[in-house]
Amino acid sequence: MADNSRPRESLIDRRIRKIVNARSVTVGLAVTFMVSSFAGAFVIWLVDRHDFPTLGLAVWWALQTVTTVGYGDIVPTTVVGRVIGGVELVIGVSFIAFLTAGVTSSVIERTRGGTEEAQGAAREREARAILDALAESKTAIAALDERLDAIESKLTR
Repeated sequence: MADNSRPRESLIDRRIRKIVNARSVTVGLAVTFMVSSFAGAFVIWLVDRHDFPTLGLAVWWALQTVTTVGYGDIVPTTVVGRVIGGVELVIGVSFIAFLTAGVTSSVIERTRGGTEEAQGAAREREARAILDALAESKTAIAALDERLDAIESKLTR
């Protein structure tokens, strides 16, 4: 009979589980990070040409903002520019948090896997030791049984 206690996974959930691992998440986050950086640079360049007269200057500002370095050499002075800067900052902080979580998760997963392998090997060694001890006990009992038979045969004569 089928186990109906767990809810059925949707197709999307199954696909996500297949593709999600530490490497793909990190690459996805990095691509998102770069796209948001360049998108922010392009938008700030379009909106605030006074503070960002060149696209290169806007890219420099976006990269230092999204990485939360913020040298302060270039800053938006308009309200719209500051809102865009705030979005860039939130994206940068989120990226760092997700990247840290992904790396931590990967390290824990690898450590746990190694620990499980070591525990499995230890259990296997223990099981073999128990089986060896049982075999020795069986041999010793058989030898004792032979000696008892010999003693009984001498007593009955």
